[in-house]
Amino acid sequence: MTSTHFDSRRIGPPLRDHYDVIVIGGGISGAQIARHAAGRGLRTVMFEAKDYSSGTSSTTSKMIHGGLRYLEQYDFGVVQEAVKERRYLGIAAPHLVAPRSFMLTAFEWSEPKAPVLGAGVALYETMAWQRNQGQSKENHSPRFRWIPKNALLKEVPWLDPEGLKGAWRHDDTLNLHAERLLLAIIKSFAADGGTAINHAKVTRILRNVEEGRVRGVEVTDQITKNTTEIYAPVVINAAGPWVAQALGDLAEVTKLKVRQSKGVHLLTGDLGSQSGVFVRGKNGKHVIVNPWMGRTLIGPTDTMIDGDADDAVADESDIDLLLETIDSVRATPLDRKNIISTLVGVRPLVDDGSDTYTSSRRFDIADHANVGIDGLVSVSGGKWTTSRVMGYKVIEHVVEHQAAMLPPLRHFDSRQLPLTTSFGAYDSVADSFESALRSHPELDLDDEIRVHLARLYGTEHEKVLDLVAKQPDLGRRLDPANLDIAAQVVFAVAEEAAVDLADVLDRRLVLGTLGYVKPAAVRATAEVMAQVTGWSNTLIDARCHSYLASQDKIQAVLKPYR
Repeated sequence: MTSTHFDSRRIGPPLRDHYDVIVIGGGISGAQIARHAAGRGLRTVMFEAKDYSSGTSSTTSKMIHGGLRYLEQYDFGVVQEAVKERRYLGIAAPHLVAPRSFMLTAFEWSEPKAPVLGAGVALYETMAWQRNQGQSKENHSPRFRWIPKNALLKEVPWLDPEGLKGAWRHDDTLNLHAERLLLAIIKSFAADGGTAINHAKVTRILRNVEEGRVRGVEVTDQITKNTTEIYAPVVINAAGPWVAQALGDLAEVTKLKVRQSKGVHLLTGDLGSQSGVFVRGKNGKHVIVNPWMGRTLIGPTDTMIDGDADDAVADESDIDLLLETIDSVRATPLDRKNIISTLVGVRPLVDDGSDTYTSSRRFDIADHANVGIDGLVSVSGGKWTTSRVMGYKVIEHVVEHQAAMLPPLRHFDSRQLPLTTSFGAYDSVADSFESALRSHPELDLDDEIRVHLARLYGTEHEKVLDLVAKQPDLGRRLDPANLDIAAQVVFAVAEEAAVDLADVLDRRLVLGTLGYVKPAAVRATAEVMAQVTGWSNTLIDARCHSYLASQDKIQAVLKPYR
């Protein structure tokens, strides 16, 4: 009976009753842990209470970065590790990451002064001396250099010229579509035999009190509300800001302490620069101004919060802080009408006693055997860039401490291993895209749509094109101003476990990540979903209304600024 549960939302083999490892959480932390467990040959299942990337993993600055500002906090270990991991992600999925130049600005009034900033950038790049090894040509980054004031203003025309000295230019990496990169990692996990289930909430961790160890989890299907038990000698809790909540009645026993930091970004129209800008405002706060997909992200804030991470929203104080910071370094205040939307995420930080802004981005492995729950491990902290090495270290910890409970293992080294959907041995990303342009020549699709699909899906773009070949009408755009097509919606539901409109629009397509989605595009998406799900017109109306209402809540906080 268990194997039939969750089948419509399964990526990977059918669900079974018993596993070696159960992973709670389908964000980037859970996905990388699960991937490394399956890579080592462990029978692994991963449960996500909502949808993949629906939490912190999608609400980022769209960067894979070494964490230059952590040098200011003397967090050299985190930076050293991160610059290595940045390179490995570029090797794993070069079609989904790209180099991005950042300007580290220096004003007469700003601290540290330009020479000190330059020394920090030099140290940063020294740590990343191998940054181009194994990378595709497009992902090679040049050495850092000083950009004087006049040249800087040509590249970043909105900067305030008064007191501006110039900027140190260095390269980090752009995370082009975090949601699709995370899905590619999950598919690599599934290719190694792992099973991922979304909209499946772990409602209880099962343990044998007499033996003093975990024995599995109780999982509730969030759609049908059916409940089932899945058994394993190891349970890894990687639920991000919900890590304590996932422990349920064991939270008090484990005494796990995690701090929550709310990060808010403003999403605006194009501000006219190709390079990102890393700047400290006159209020002492940092912001990253990052051009992305014809939009610009400004942020993040870093504010300690309490309570349920589900309740975190952007409020006027968040927006005011970002506007105060960015306006203090602009020639003219940011046009408030240019603000499209906000992004809100909650970071789970290791509780080291510092404020959230200076709290370390390291990760922490808490083994609850020390409180009599052997086989239960919780993971907190970390970030996108270092998620791979975190997954590796968590599984190495489990293998070391649970060897008696696990089967024989195989070697698995993911450092320079492409994801299963990444293109093969092309000299460059451009070459792989050129190959994609020649696929299905009979289809009447614009080249820019073909490249769009190759960028997002890697080798699986062929599957999307197959759908168009079978049903040419699926080649139509969902919105005239966007490259997403109807076939992507069918693929999202049939192959990628998408259940509702937000799953598709916000986390499988590009459309919903770019801000407010027009009602006509929402309706068009719902009608295509109905072809697969069998939704009635009444249900289509209800789903559209719910999605538009959630958009309206996000837009409501912006009304005072327009």
